[in-house]
Amino acid sequence: MLNFISVSDALRLCYDKKGILVDVRSEEDYRNGHLPMAEHVPLEKILQGGYRPENGMPVFLYCDTGAASLLAAKKLGEEGVEAYSVAGGLTSYRGYLEKEAVSYTHLTLPTIRLV
Repeated sequence: MLNFISVSDALRLCYDKKGILVDVRSEEDYRNGHLPMAEHVPLEKILQGGYRPENGMPVFLYCDTGAASLLAAKKLGEEGVEAYSVAGGLTSYRGYLEKEAVSYTHLTLPTIRLV
């Protein structure tokens, strides 16, 4: 069975120390920017069986779009790990932030008159 989770739920659970957030992208992509609290474990390491989460906690995996994290979640699930793929990956995270920023557009700014 494949498990999916939204980026906002994954971040909330990790913040509450109820899961581990894992970035499965390349080292370069990880260094160029990743989700808060995320640790880096390349997809290749997971697929080779080289990753076991601490304390048996659930693992929330993400990539750019959700495709690579789905493979990682499937592999870890086969190994008995409670693993979830973050639906939409970083794409959904960026979209979520954009929606939050848009919610402030109802504010009216003062008009500035240049003299």
